[in-house]
Amino acid sequence: MGLLPEIDADKCVENAREILSQYRRLSRMAGRKLTDIQSPTFDGMPRASSYENRNETKIVNHIDAEMIVDNCQQAMSIIGKNSYWVLYYSYFCEPALTYYQIAKKISYSEESIDYLKRKGLLEFAEAYPNGKLLVYK
Repeated sequence: MGLLPEIDADKCVENAREILSQYRRLSRMAGRKLTDIQSPTFDGMPRASSYENRNETKIVNHIDAEMIVDNCQQAMSIIGKNSYWVLYYSYFCEPALTYYQIAKKISYSEESIDYLKRKGLLEFAEAYPNGKLLVYK
């Protein structure tokens, strides 16, 4: 047994893939201005009481999106160069590039991109703050 517990690479890769596949949407959510939140309106008509504060929900969703986007950017800044570019072209640029397009950009074979992407996703999971994407065996 090593110094650190063994991680389940498949589950870590899946966790990283799940977070990164949401990155564009979360980025748009984080970029939304808080001034877009509307003030409540009163029309004088009785309504059933609602315990949900919609403005609070919007603010919490915005802050959560900002935090995840910041965490993704922090993790990306730590991973290796090849992993960075494969993940960047796969998840961060609009539109996402195909394996063929990525291979041409970084001068690797198309077959290597699948390996590099999996390696990059594992590095990303390890670099994500507080080990939130890591799954141990």
